[in-house]
Amino acid sequence: MFYDISHPELSKTLTTSSNLNAIAMSSKTQTHSIHLTQKHIFVLPTRQGLLFGLILFFMLLGSINYANSMGFMLTFLLSGMALVSIFHTWRNLAHLRIQAGSAPPFFAGEMGYFVLLFHNHQQPARHGLSIQQYPKKQKPLTPLLFDLGADQTNQVHLSVPLQQRGLQSAGRLRLTTRFPLGLFYAWSLLELESAQVLAYPKPEGDMPVPSGILDQQGSQYEHGNKGDDFTGYRDYHPGDSPRHIDWKAVAREQGWLIKQFGGEAGDSHYWFDWDSVAHLADKERALSQLCRWILLADAQNLRYGLRLPGYELDLDQGENHKHLCLEALALF
Repeated sequence: MFYDISHPELSKTLTTSSNLNAIAMSSKTQTHSIHLTQKHIFVLPTRQGLLFGLILFFMLLGSINYANSMGFMLTFLLSGMALVSIFHTWRNLAHLRIQAGSAPPFFAGEMGYFVLLFHNHQQPARHGLSIQQYPKKQKPLTPLLFDLGADQTNQVHLSVPLQQRGLQSAGRLRLTTRFPLGLFYAWSLLELESAQVLAYPKPEGDMPVPSGILDQQGSQYEHGNKGDDFTGYRDYHPGDSPRHIDWKAVAREQGWLIKQFGGEAGDSHYWFDWDSVAHLADKERALSQLCRWILLADAQNLRYGLRLPGYELDLDQGENHKHLCLEALALF
């Protein structure tokens, strides 16, 4: 499921200039695309191509020295194949259209990915393509290899480690190919401003929920609720209490499931306020603690609100409300 990171309610409530700038960055329309033409593609010989050229040179010298017509024929045949391969290497990138897609949010510390759409309309299949992040002052990251079918649009997920929260851009990308013979490689540098991924704060912290509704492990304080009825399962989310996991289902390889019980929360609600975590020395620790509280409250279907400096989100519950709160923390 993809989530919109430019919700109107979020933009109305954020008032600080830093948050407004972050929301403006996140609300860019993801229609920016690049069409590769002659001016975008460059071709150079590979190491194997240079060695192959050197071999052809010595073959030509030997044919001249011994006046060997078969040697001339073989040398010119291989040279012609190499020259023709230059065009095919260039054509493997030519007239591609690359567009940024919408990536789902992740948590800091996880492996996220950027979504790239490769449009190959009315063109033959392309093989041996490679895409990688290519920072100007850093070592290029591990490339991703893929193929494109004839007259197709493929969605490619370019993995990236999310080391910190916030909206992260793909930056400069390099698309390369060595098809068909590996004697030459063609490349093109891409900069898609709309290729972005949102990283929520890492959910961690050991502070109890301020209202006292949940304990430090994420379970409800026991006030005669032991007889609550079992209502079903839901998927596991980061920050869920281990005591709610159905370990039998895990052992049967049925996935990580969380048990839910009716009447756990009743009509209880509470506010997550910045003042509750402001005493923590590190702002990132404070945001991580708020993130964990939000996940715990959502796991038990509680109503909750969020208050940050210059920002307030009213009491509510549900998946959309959870992501609004987490977006506010990510962009704070």
